[in-house]
Amino acid sequence: MSFRKSIARVTFLLALISLAWLILGILELAPLIFHIPGETNLRAHASVTLLFLLLASWAFWDEK
Repeated sequence: MSFRKSIARVTFLLALISLAWLILGILELAPLIFHIPGETNLRAHASVTLLFLLLASWAFWDEK
């Protein structure tokens, strides 16, 4: 298995996990906002999901 395919599988798995977290957050079963003391609230679940899906699609792309 090539390094690119392993990156694709890992990022796809991370995308599925972040998507599940996003859905649970919408249903108010999981927190959607990270509270870091002294910093503004971090809310990036949808962006993270899309980033992982973008990386997975790049790695699965066959350029031949």
